Amino acid sequence: MRETLFIDVARQEGYRSEAAEDTLEMVRTRLQEARYQTHRFYLYRTGDPAVPERDKTPAPQTTRPRVLVAFQSADSALVFAQTHGLGRSPRLVALTLSQMLAALMQRPGISMLLIASEDQEALRASALPLGMRIERAELIERLTSLAS
Repeated sequence: MRETLFIDVARQEGYRSEAAEDTLEMVRTRLQEARYQTHRFYLYRTGDPAVPERDKTPAPQTTRPRVLVAFQSADSALVFAQTHGLGRSPRLVALTLSQMLAALMQRPGISMLLIASEDQEALRASALPLGMRIERAELIERLTSLAS
């Protein structure tokens, strides 16, 4: 189920299954050619699990697009989260490539998926890490072009 999520979501959005399969394979090939692993990725999740949902104040709305930053290892995700002070206790989520592409497609507020390189020095830098970028617009454009 996890590996077909992107294909299912694309189909629900009106794209052909074949277009989604080709797109998923294209992204996987790009990652492999750049020597990235393609099986499981780790994302740092913000939020305080100790605070019940009903007590949480909604986050202020921003017009700045969000970036989904994924790491090839749990250690790299933790290094980045701790270095940048992104929370009191890092909470990791493991996702497949298909799940990340589905999230990118389903959430218009996320403009890009960034799969970070494993360069430890780059993870400690003050900005986003270096890595492979997959733009939401590029993903949609590819699905649309393969539909015709």
